[in-house]
Amino acid sequence: MFRLQAPTRYRLTRAPLAQALVQVRFPLIARIQSAEGIAPIQERLRDRYPYMAQRQEVALQITPGPTGPTPGVVGGLAWELTDDGGRMAVISTGSATLTVGSAYEGVDDFAERLEQILSVLGEEAGVPRCDRLGVRYLSVAETPPGGETSWREWFRPELTGWVASNLLDDQTVPEVALSQIQLRAAAEGPFSGLTPDIRCAVQHGLVPGGSGIPGIPPITTTAASYILGLDLSVEAPQAFDAGALRRQFEALHREIDAFFRWSLTPQGEDHFGFEEVS
Repeated sequence: MFRLQAPTRYRLTRAPLAQALVQVRFPLIARIQSAEGIAPIQERLRDRYPYMAQRQEVALQITPGPTGPTPGVVGGLAWELTDDGGRMAVISTGSATLTVGSAYEGVDDFAERLEQILSVLGEEAGVPRCDRLGVRYLSVAETPPGGETSWREWFRPELTGWVASNLLDDQTVPEVALSQIQLRAAAEGPFSGLTPDIRCAVQHGLVPGGSGIPGIPPITTTAASYILGLDLSVEAPQAFDAGALRRQFEALHREIDAFFRWSLTPQGEDHFGFEEVS
């Protein structure tokens, strides 16, 4: 998709990641909606997700336009399995979603948790097929008091645009400057033979404090922030194979990670605490 080399391993001591999310959709399994149906799944996952609540099902859809991905109620009930760190697995009759915010510990941990959840679903609920795999990483970089224009220095000019140039006079400041680009790429590698293309939405720009950003759960900014959201998805019927789906998630993540690494300027690397990992 992107003409970018996979970055060497790195970490950010002050990472702006607000939410990582992966969702797998499958044909409806009605018994998951009942307490009896979810019970064996909960028991298998209870060591990691000790708390469970029932909620209205919500799916994160990628839609064209400046609003970006929007959550829509698709009907039915869902089970939220959570831990004390804010990790959440949402399981419904037609989807499984893994989402995490500040407790994110890296892609290896996230991918292993995804594979575990999918393995349990396959074994306990007999899910036969995956219809869609979607991945979203959302970064929210808050501007500090007195440094409301800092975002112009953190991200490459290809992303900050003309509002970060000298076009505006000193009495004019942007309040909202949000862009979204929809992409389609030929399916290759682990997606070959599954689908004609991979979909991608890149959303980036400045939003004011108090802005609501769709997510599972939704996010509200506490200060003016520069956001960078990348959504990649593949829609194609395939066997519900937890290992294969993990590898596809990792392939989509590599594209997201390469784009984010490219997006940072040297000032951004310094601000977010960039460190290479051997």
